[in-house]
Amino acid sequence: MRWAEITVRVPPDASEAVAQALMDNGCTGVAETASGSNATVTSGWLPVDDLLETRLTRIRERFDRFGEFGLSAPFDMTVRRIADPDWLSEWRKHHKARSFGRRLLVCPSWEESASGTDRAVVLLDPGMAFGTGGHPKTILCLEALDELVRPGMLVADVGTGSGILAIAAVKLGAAHVYASEIDALPRRIAAENAQRNGVADRVTILTPDELDALRPTCDLVVCNIIAETIVELAPLLSALVAPDNGALIASGIVEERYGLVEQALIQNGFEIAEVRADDVWRAIIARRSPVR
Repeated sequence: MRWAEITVRVPPDASEAVAQALMDNGCTGVAETASGSNATVTSGWLPVDDLLETRLTRIRERFDRFGEFGLSAPFDMTVRRIADPDWLSEWRKHHKARSFGRRLLVCPSWEESASGTDRAVVLLDPGMAFGTGGHPKTILCLEALDELVRPGMLVADVGTGSGILAIAAVKLGAAHVYASEIDALPRRIAAENAQRNGVADRVTILTPDELDALRPTCDLVVCNIIAETIVELAPLLSALVAPDNGALIASGIVEERYGLVEQALIQNGFEIAEVRADDVWRAIIARRSPVR
């Protein structure tokens, strides 16, 4: 079979939306690589068949609507036809074991790095849900979790995707993690990843409505989405974070939208404790303001 390789060069704030557009239109997985400081290259593969042109048209139409959601439009998109690729080799080129902070290692199943390490190991293969530890916004979260998670903590992961942050929190000592996700497919994949890592009994996968109804009081909440969604969720995040020294990690924020998030968090009872940066991405560590 011949395949069409789709390559999209995109501003960082829209990279996940591009990946989602590719997967929604038939790509069973995507790969991302950095392209300088202001762009990400996202690649996906479609079979060359009678549906190819229709799928490509739908992808382009999705890109044309990015502005409606406050996202930057892709810089360019190219399509080339290739012979049947070695998918395993393609994935392995893009995904390697990686250490985060002092305690954490995220490792695909084919790597041998997981054996003989004293780090907390998260086994995670690339697939159809976001989050394998390679994106700057996820890196910022993993490094913050490495520093902030303590044994026995209750944690919430709002927008869990693949479940990587929820699993990492448990591996670092959290007693339980409440992980929410709006889409059914990532919820299923997150549950499978929790099972694969032996932590399914300590990770509860929820819909956003279920998390909102439950509203557990958590020592630490992590929200790795996009700036506009964090702003919308600020009241819920405030309700989830324990008022007595609870903390929030908010990531997925591009530099130019940082002020919007800062303002929303302050208006909802947070104090900004620290801001971390990785290229154009920002992560906020905030704590609930003391009641006066």
